Amino acid sequence: MSNAEKEARREKKLRAMRRKKAKQRAYTYRIIVLSVLLLTVVFVWKGVTGITGYIDDSRQQKVDAMQNIDINKDNVSIDVAGQTFAAETTEATVATTEAYDPTHVLSNGRYVDTTKPMVALTWDDGPKSSVGDKLMDLLEANNGRGTFFIVGSRIDDFTDEVKRMAANGHEIANHSWDHDEKLSKNSSDYIQQEFEKTNAKVEEVTGIRPALVRLPGGIISDTVRSTITQPMIFWSIDTLDWKSKNAESVASIIQSEVKDGDIILMHELYDSTLAACQTIIPWLAQQGYQMVTVSELIAFRNADVQGGNGKQYSSFPPKKTETETTVAEASATPETKAASSESSEKTTAKTTEAETSSTKKSSENSETESSKKSASETRSSETVETAASSQEAANDDVIDAPDQLSADDNYTPTVAQEAQKVSETAAWMNVQGSGDAQASANPQADAIQADSP
Repeated sequence: MSNAEKEARREKKLRAMRRKKAKQRAYTYRIIVLSVLLLTVVFVWKGVTGITGYIDDSRQQKVDAMQNIDINKDNVSIDVAGQTFAAETTEATVATTEAYDPTHVLSNGRYVDTTKPMVALTWDDGPKSSVGDKLMDLLEANNGRGTFFIVGSRIDDFTDEVKRMAANGHEIANHSWDHDEKLSKNSSDYIQQEFEKTNAKVEEVTGIRPALVRLPGGIISDTVRSTITQPMIFWSIDTLDWKSKNAESVASIIQSEVKDGDIILMHELYDSTLAACQTIIPWLAQQGYQMVTVSELIAFRNADVQGGNGKQYSSFPPKKTETETTVAEASATPETKAASSESSEKTTAKTTEAETSSTKKSSENSETESSKKSASETRSSETVETAASSQEAANDDVIDAPDQLSADDNYTPTVAQEAQKVSETAAWMNVQGSGDAQASANPQADAIQADSP
C-alpha cells in the first residue's frame, strides 16, 4: 500500500471520528436543552400553582376573617336555641394580637376601636344593587360595615350584590322570604318556612347562614315567639325613610337622636335613603362613631343575647363599669360631701315642715281633704297602672299583632308602641278583616313589589 493510500485511509478515519463526535455533541446539546426546558416547565407550573393556591388561601382567609366575628370572645356567647352562633355561621374570629388592644381590633377586614361609641346601621327589604352597592362603597370608604336584612325571594335577582356583602364583611340577616306583613298571624309551620327558606337561599349563594332575623314590620305574636329560634333584632331609631322619602329628614332624625349602641332602621329600596346615607355615614365617622354590624355590636359589648326567648333586641348601649362608679364616688371632695349632707338635712327639714303644715290643714278640712285624697289616689292608681303597662310593653321591645279586626276596624298603635317610635307598623297593619290589605295602606309592601325586576 502506497503512502498516498495510507494517508487517504487515515483521513477517512479522522473524518468518521469527527462526525461521530459531532453527533455525540449534538445529542448532548439536545439532552441539555430538553432538560432545561423540562425544568423550566416544572418551575413555571409550580410557580403558577403556588401563586393561585396562595391567592385562593388568602381569599378564603379574608372571607373567613370578614364574616360574623366570633361571638364567644371573652367567654360570652350568643345562644341560638341552645347553640352558639358558630353553629350557624363560619368560624370567623375577631383577630387580635397576643396582647389584646381594644383600640385596634381586626374584624371583618378592617380595624375597629372598641373604646369608641358604636352604632349598627341596618337596611331592610333588599337586596337592590343600585342602592346596596353604593351603600357598601360608602361604608367601606369610612371604615364601616353594615347589616342587611334581606328578603329571600329577591336574592336570585341580585346574587352579585349578596355575594359582595359576604365577601366584604357586611352582615347578611334574615327578613323572611317574601315580607308577608301578616306573618305574625299565621301558623308556626308557615312562619318557620318563611325564615328557613331565606336562610337556605343565603347559604346556597354565599356559603354563610344568617345568624339574626328581623320580623316584617317588627310585628310579633305568641306564635312567633314560640317559633323563631334565632335572635330577633329590633331597632332604637326609626328613620321613617319609607314614609318621608326625604333625605334631609332621614339625616336629621339620625343626627338628632343617635347615641352609643343604637341600632338604626333604614330600607334599601329608596334612592332618598341612599342620599341621606351619603351625608350621614361620613358624619358618623367624623363624630367618632364606629359603624359596626349588629353581631359585632353584640360581641364588642359582651351582650347576653339569646334566641328562642321571644325577645327583640333594640340596642346595646355601653355598660357602666365598677371602676367608673368607684372613680365617680372617689372624685367627691369633703366639701362636696358636706354640701350634699347639708342639702339633705335642709330637704329633710322642709319635708318635715311640709308634713306638719299638711297635717294641720288636714285637721281643719278633714272631710274635704279626705274626698280629694280618695279621688287623687284613684287617679294615681290608674296612672301607675297605665305607666306600668306602657313600660312593660316598651321594655319588651316588641309590637304585638292586634286581635281579630272587624270589617271596618283599623289597627292603631298603643301608646307604648308610639313611644318606641315604630310608626311603620300602623301602615303595615292597616288590615281590613281577613282580606288582603289595600295597596295604598302598605307603602313598603308596594315598594318591594314594584321594585322587583
